[in-house]
Amino acid sequence: MSAVGKGVAASTRTTPETWLDHVGFIVRDLDATCDFLAQLGFTQTARANHTRTNERGQLVSAGSSQRSIMLRNGYVELMQITDPAAGHQLASAPSVRFGLHIFAFGTRNATLCHSLCVPNGIRAGPVLNWARPVNEVGVQGLAQFAYFGDAWTASDPAYLCWVEHRTPQLLRSEQLVTHDNGALAVVEVHFSGPRQQAGPWVARLLAGGARAKQVRADGIVLSLPNALLRVDFDEHAPCVRPSALLFEFADLAWLRKRCTQLGLALREIEHDKAHQKAHEAREAAFDLDLVAQLGLHLICRPAAPKEP
Repeated sequence: MSAVGKGVAASTRTTPETWLDHVGFIVRDLDATCDFLAQLGFTQTARANHTRTNERGQLVSAGSSQRSIMLRNGYVELMQITDPAAGHQLASAPSVRFGLHIFAFGTRNATLCHSLCVPNGIRAGPVLNWARPVNEVGVQGLAQFAYFGDAWTASDPAYLCWVEHRTPQLLRSEQLVTHDNGALAVVEVHFSGPRQQAGPWVARLLAGGARAKQVRADGIVLSLPNALLRVDFDEHAPCVRPSALLFEFADLAWLRKRCTQLGLALREIEHDKAHQKAHEAREAAFDLDLVAQLGLHLICRPAAPKEP
């Protein structure tokens, strides 16, 4: 059985109930990255520093600062390592590359999820308690969450973790999920790389709660309740890496105009015509090359109209 076939077979194991919680980027300069994304119409949370509870029960710095793009489905975390000596799991990530480094599954119970992931081969660390302050208009408090992560190495496509939000009421105010560009959701995460390296990555995603959806000659599609994970085979790539995020928008007109103003080239996606026809979308999807800024492509698609 091929490496990919073995990965699909892993879907028969008992896996935890999970969904796409968020994806996270390690960026070189948090302020500069957020300024650029603000020009593209993304509302962002206020800058906040992560804290963690150490082995003595003390609240200490986690060595990272972040801002997030909150969406009605999923969100994007933008993170800068501010103190490499503070113990953050991804403190060495900037020496490898910048870009998407975190794929976070959502879970209702981090401890229970941990107990299900370990028998599936996930090299899980302990369940940790972290927090970050929330200081938004009309919403203040300390966002608290429990999470654990798979052991991370520099060759990994992303750091896998499982997150239980204990104060969800602090995360998604109407102001934060309203974006000038009409962004609604992140609904697909794409990876690409050699077939043999893709197999073990697929197996880890399945062990974490994803489900096999479609096996093709050029890749495999996995599913979560709120998103798809696509792993494309590219034998010319040196390793498996994140390649694209697919966002859905209420309307693409604002973003098209802004990209033109900023001199960003758009590539129309012809194969999206089927989606366009099926959902009577006003516009076809387009591909926005953000490799220089985020290390991947942003695929922008109009959301299907709501059922009456």
